[in-house]
Parts: sequence; C-alpha cells; structure tokens
Amino acid sequence: MIAGNHAFIRGAEPDDAPFLHRFYQARRPRAALLDQHREPLLPTAAELEELLARKDGLQGSFYTIEDLTGVVRGFCSLRGANQEAGFADLVFLLDDDAAFGSPLAAEALAFILARGYGRMGLRKILGHCLEGEESLRDALTAHGFESDGVQRQVLFTAGRWYDMETLTRFARPGEGVQAPRRPE
Repeated sequence: MIAGNHAFIRGAEPDDAPFLHRFYQARRPRAALLDQHREPLLPTAAELEELLARKDGLQGSFYTIEDLTGVVRGFCSLRGANQEAGFADLVFLLDDDAAFGSPLAAEALAFILARGYGRMGLRKILGHCLEGEESLRDALTAHGFESDGVQRQVLFTAGRWYDMETLTRFARPGEGVQAPRRPE
C-alpha cells in the first residue's frame, strides 16, 4: 500500500469488485471501460471478482484508490502496456466527477504516471475521454497531457453517439528509466 497525503493506493483485491462493478452500471459511458474495439464492456460483479483474484492476469498493475478514511474512491491502471514500443493506455476512474480536481486525484495520477515512466520505462501514456468526461480531461491536461485530436462518433450507446478525445503525455527528463548510452 502506498500511503500519501490524500490517498491510499493499493493493489486491487477481489473484495473491490462490487465497487468496480458500479462504474460499469453507470448511465454514462466512460472511455476507460471500453474494450479494444471501443465497445462497452458489461462484466458481472462475479466476473470482476474472478479477474481481481487472478494476480497473474493483472500482474499487480490494477490499483484501488482510497481516501484517508479507507473509503474506496476509484481505480487506476496502465493497460495494454507495450514496453517495447514504450506506451500504455491510462485507466483512471473516480466515483465523483468533482474528485478529479482534488488532491486525491492528483496524488493517484502522479502515482500511476511515476509507475509507468519510472518502473515500466514507458515513453508515453495515452488517456481517452468521451463526451461528458470533461473533469477527467481537465485533470489530465493539468498533469501535462496534450490533445491528439477527437474521433467523431466513435461509440453508439444509450441511443446516441459519443466523440472520444485522445490525450498524450510523454515522459519528461528525469521521469523515466534512462536508457544505457551506446559506447562511442
């Protein structure tokens, strides 16, 4: 467990499945919950519990974010990490849109970025935001993510189309694992 000034961040456990399942049941879609084909996933709570129980499947890379009172507030992860290509997609879910502007969110985002750039040696991290995820977008841009553009009508659900913006943040000097220098 990582104890910060505003959040506790720990590896997700099977007991976190019911809280995670609430994100999938929400009326508003979230980009972090779409599959690789940009379709909504609809797992059951039992399926999520089974997934969280399989440590080998998650490789200790899916984290629960708690406030200082121990209440679960969200989750973060880097999915699809391709260390050879040096990038991953950010999963950053919080239970309340207003929380994206909080110190708890800043601390959790700093944690997952440090993990990606430092421990995993990534060079860039991608974030995705659907319409309606402006609070998430604001949090990402506040941490150095820049827009790569908007894909129009990428998702049709609940009787309407949604656009999706992709934002990228490259590792800054001193953030990543330094590659060894070639002998001259």
